[in-house]
Amino acid sequence: MTSKRILQLNQALEQAAFDENWNEIRRVDAQISDLLRAIREQGLYENLHHELDQLRRSHARVAKMCREQHDVLRIKLQQYQQNREGLQAYEMFSAGDEENE
Repeated sequence: MTSKRILQLNQALEQAAFDENWNEIRRVDAQISDLLRAIREQGLYENLHHELDQLRRSHARVAKMCREQHDVLRIKLQQYQQNREGLQAYEMFSAGDEENE
């Protein structure tokens, strides 16, 4: 059963990443964490080495994808903030011109 569960979680993680469903990735990641804890407590790691290695590789790919998406969003937010500050300065400058007319 545990081997099948690892495969299910691996597929769910890959699908969530493909869909760019960040909430689902977080949910599946929590389930993976719970499963890994249970495997460690039951001493099943050696029996599931191949499946866990495959899950680890998938998890690393998805984590990399999440970090890259995080960086893209951070840059967009910085650009938005800079544009907003520029617009506010322009509005202040424009308001001053209207008062002088």
